[in-house]
Formats: sequence, C-alpha cells, structure tokens
Amino acid sequence: MQTFTVEITNNDALKVLQDLQEKHFIKVLAKPDQNSFIFPGKPLTTEEFKDMIAEAENSGSITLKEAKASWARQRKELLKLVK
Repeated sequence: MQTFTVEITNNDALKVLQDLQEKHFIKVLAKPDQNSFIFPGKPLTTEEFKDMIAEAENSGSITLKEAKASWARQRKELLKLVK
C-alpha cells in the first residue's frame, strides 16, 4: 500500500477516482480544506497576508514539551495500526 497526494484538475479525472473508490481499488483518506493557503490559486493581497499573519500570531500555542508528547502519542497510535 502506498499513500500519495494528488491535485485533481478535471471533473472527468475525479469521476475515474470515485469509480475506483467504489470498486475498493483505492480509498480516499481525507478531503483537504480548499481555503488553505497551500493550494495554488490567486496570489494573496497584502491585506490578506497581514490577516493571515495576525491570525497565526493570535492563535493558541503549545510548549515544545507538549508538542513532543502529542507526537509521541500519535506515533504510538500509528504504530499500533500498522502492526
């Protein structure tokens, strides 16, 4: 089994993938947030960029210790699924 990310640029291609999923040849794991800034599209305006930075600065944060503990838990759960 291999996992990869693809960008579907055509409705016909999307239909083919949906048909494969219905036949259980592939499994769609998640649908991405199309409003994410990681996807191609129109360039951000200066105002949109400033808003994005302000939102990131105002969002919650965690300590490095908490982040490492969270990743350790997730790793443990993933390893259980793989075995």
